[in-house]
Amino acid sequence: MNIASTFGAFVFALLMIILLIVGIVLMIRARAEHGRAAMLGLYGCIVFLISVVFDVARSLTFPYLVEAVGIRSIGGVVLVEALISLVLTGGGVGLLIWAVVARRTPAQPPQTPGWPQPPQPHGWQQPQQPQQPQPQQPEWQRQSQPPPEWQPQSPPQPPAGPQPGWQDPERPGWQNPQG
Repeated sequence: MNIASTFGAFVFALLMIILLIVGIVLMIRARAEHGRAAMLGLYGCIVFLISVVFDVARSLTFPYLVEAVGIRSIGGVVLVEALISLVLTGGGVGLLIWAVVARRTPAQPPQTPGWPQPPQPHGWQQPQQPQQPQPQQPEWQRQSQPPPEWQPQSPPQPPAGPQPGWQDPERPGWQNPQG
């Protein structure tokens, strides 16, 4: 029974080590896209990996440690080992949680001149409304808004010229085609 539980513990530790190595590789690959969050996740995986390796080494060396310090003194040594394991495991999990909630470095939007606009009807166009000054917003609201370079922009409009269709003969600049 003791061999089965020891084997199960080592299989679990081996699976955790493989999982954390895959996590480290994925965090390295996501570094360019997610920035600081991926780096926090990378550090969390590394600290957590150190914790798992420490626990495996601790379980392998425990019988030798009992022989070295004696059965009466093993309590203090086990306490120190447990505290080290707690700090490493807690630090790794804490860094992984921090990586999940950390602000991600946004990916750069594609460089396009602006959003496509529907075709403008010919004839009378509504005049532009003057911009009203924006009231001051609290800092937390300003941070949640995208920067101005991410705002959609309208493409440049051609200069106003003669519109197709009927033209007013009384308007200056109108030319009579008969003469």
